[in-house]
Amino acid sequence: MSQRELSDPSPDETNPIITALKDITAGSVGGVFQSLVGHPFDTVKVRLQTTSQYSGMINCFSTTIKEEGIFGLYKGVQSPLLGLAALNAVLFMSYGQGKEIVRPKGESLEKRLTVPRYFLAGGIAGFFSAFVEGPFDFLKCQLQVRYKEFNGFFDCAGKIIRGYGLKGLFQGFGATQLRNIPCNAFYFGGYEWSKNLLASPGQRVEDLEFWKLLAAGGFAGISYWGFAYPLDVVKSTIQADSANPQHKKYKGIIDTTRTIYKEKGVQGFFKGYTPCIVRSVPANAVCFFGYEIAKNFMNR
Repeated sequence: MSQRELSDPSPDETNPIITALKDITAGSVGGVFQSLVGHPFDTVKVRLQTTSQYSGMINCFSTTIKEEGIFGLYKGVQSPLLGLAALNAVLFMSYGQGKEIVRPKGESLEKRLTVPRYFLAGGIAGFFSAFVEGPFDFLKCQLQVRYKEFNGFFDCAGKIIRGYGLKGLFQGFGATQLRNIPCNAFYFGGYEWSKNLLASPGQRVEDLEFWKLLAAGGFAGISYWGFAYPLDVVKSTIQADSANPQHKKYKGIIDTTRTIYKEKGVQGFFKGYTPCIVRSVPANAVCFFGYEIAKNFMNR
């Protein structure tokens, strides 16, 4: 998720372009850290969501390592790694613009928004980020589940584009939006709420200790995935389906939802939930760590 702005700009950051570039660069560094730590859990999550050959998280981990080696857990990692810069650029700018859209007219930029307004701004960011995140998520899911059909990220992207045009990269885009808008609302809103909660009496949230920022990041990760996990199952199932229209199993969001329920019951919408939640805390904590290191380095 992946790859979020940590705080409002400080009063000293007066140049919006430089501030945006710093946030984009620092967010990308954090996102790389997050992918390296969290991708194995994401691979397990997607495989549990889209196949029935594993009995659970531990079995999926052990089977993947046994059959494909440790790097089998990193299938499709090129997609999120390569997409982080573009995704974060859109996400950070969208979140910044979203905050200005929901900010009361005439209110100082230095004043923090209310938590509900952060929720709204996060939803706006989720909407626009989906236009970048969707294609990269699609390629990631294809490589994680249909890895025998492709020889890496660029081969996968090339085959999809040659066979089905750029439109082929947006398979499952509607489901991506359905997930992104509420999940990013809860991500940003949960992060800002937790910062308020963690602040000591009289302490500004801008002055929170580092461990509190890490804790807030971990909570934000849980907020993102905990709110609408079934929507992510539907999204991943559609994106892992064949790109060939003649071989598709699912016909859309409603058909996918009905099929999952018919074949697996309610529990089918929570397959892969454990590795996802287990991943969300350390991955987001590491993301914050990378972000802070990069931002502090650029502010020297």
